Amino acid sequence: MLFDNILTKKHKIIISMIFGMLWIYERSFDCYDLLPRKNIFASIIVAIWIYLNYKEPLFLPIGLLLLYFFCINMKRN
Repeated sequence: MLFDNILTKKHKIIISMIFGMLWIYERSFDCYDLLPRKNIFASIIVAIWIYLNYKEPLFLPIGLLLLYFFCINMKRN
């Protein structure tokens, strides 16, 4: 998968944990608007994201970075 030649699965999990902690610490209420309540499309996207995260731990930080950049972009507009 991603960076298998460089990182072990344990290292990937630690990186994911650090990104998750940073996301929780730095998030704002605007970021929650990216995943609206009672939206089947958002639910399906999150389900796919969870599945990908189990297959490859680095999908958590990738997804969180995407959410962060979308949130920044949303604040500008």
